[in-house]
Amino acid sequence: MFGFRHSLPVDFFQGACDVHCHLLPGVDDGFSTTEKSLHALHKLEEYGVQKMILTPHFLKDYPDNNRANITAKFETFKSEVAKVCKIELRLGAEYMLDACFMDHFKQGFLTLDKSGEHVLCETSYLMYEHGISEMLYDVMCEGFQPVIAHPERYEYAVKDNYLRWKDKRFKFQLNLLSLAGAYGKPAMIKSHYLLKEGMYDFVGSDMHNVENFRRFLPEIRLSKRDIERLEQLIENNKKLFA
Repeated sequence: MFGFRHSLPVDFFQGACDVHCHLLPGVDDGFSTTEKSLHALHKLEEYGVQKMILTPHFLKDYPDNNRANITAKFETFKSEVAKVCKIELRLGAEYMLDACFMDHFKQGFLTLDKSGEHVLCETSYLMYEHGISEMLYDVMCEGFQPVIAHPERYEYAVKDNYLRWKDKRFKFQLNLLSLAGAYGKPAMIKSHYLLKEGMYDFVGSDMHNVENFRRFLPEIRLSKRDIERLEQLIENNKKLFA
């Protein structure tokens, strides 16, 4: 379907930074315990990953996930990690564009970058809800840069949506395993299209467990040009952490 393809280079993750994961234990639908999170970090360290931006879900289904509570949990976890792992950690967040989004805005966003600009956002997978454009416009007026998490996974999104979002200067973050079909065939097709068209700005694992990462990673097949594009996204990730 995609022509002659190649696996990712063996050193693809050497020195890499992941900008989207759910490794902060016990706060959302990601890792449930510190032990499981530490195990995942050890595996990522073996791949060569050096930096991780933890992005727990901030949405109405997790009312206790606010800036103060999550920051406290992160500092505790970071202390535990430092005892056994050399991966550098930073705290960000993945904000659902729902009724609680503007409340999180007032509390102060946990951004992906030190400059406090890039905000990781997601929408409903099924429909683009009323009022989202207005919310994003409001935060952009305050100097924030929306980063749309895994745009390939939104079932309602078509080419016109993507072009309109890029016209609004939204940035896109690819879920790496989308390229291998981890989220279904439609998301896989969209991810290859968006990568080929150069629409992505960053790439993340969106890791909720180690098993999917180990299962789907070897199944990624890309053209040499798309591997180069993916490597550039890894470089963009590093700049966020710098």
